[in-house]
Amino acid sequence: MSDINGDLFKEQEQQEAETNFRLNITWADFPALLVFCALFVTVFLQFFTRYVLNDSLAWTEEVARYLLILLAFVGAIKCQLVDSHIRLEFIDKLAGRGLTKLKLVALLLSSGFFGFAIYSLNELMTKTSYQKMVSLPLPKYYFYGLILAALGVLMVVHLYQIYLLLRRPR
Repeated sequence: MSDINGDLFKEQEQQEAETNFRLNITWADFPALLVFCALFVTVFLQFFTRYVLNDSLAWTEEVARYLLILLAFVGAIKCQLVDSHIRLEFIDKLAGRGLTKLKLVALLLSSGFFGFAIYSLNELMTKTSYQKMVSLPLPKYYFYGLILAALGVLMVVHLYQIYLLLRRPR
C-alpha cells in the first residue's frame, strides 16, 4: 500500500516539475542573455587560458568584472519590466485599497534614486573621461555610458509606470 502511495507521489511530483519548467523568454530577456553569454565566454576564456594553456589573458578579468556589473543593471531593468522584483507581498495585502498609492510612492522614490544615480554617473564620466581601462585600450567612460543608458531605460520605464498609475481610474 505504501509503495502505491510512493509511486503516486513521485508521479505527481514529476508532473509538477514538468509544468513548472517552462521557458518563458520574452524580448526583455535578450539584453540580459546577451550580456550573460558574453560574461560566460569571457570567464571560460580566462579559465581555459589560465589553467589549460598556463598563460592567462590579462584583459579577461577586468572585462568579466565590468560585464558582471552591467549584468546586474540589465537584470534590474528586466525585473522591472516584468514586475518580478522581490517584495514583501504581505505589505501589498495589508495596503488593500491603498496599494496604488503605495506603488506610486515606491516608484517615485526609486525614480528619484535612479535620477541621482544617473547624475552621479554623468559626473563620474566627465571627471574620468581621460582614464583608460587597465588592460584594454578603451576609455572607462564607454562602460559608464552603458550603465548610464541602462539606468536611463529603467528611469523611462519607471516614469511610464507612474503615468499608468496616475491615469488609472480610482
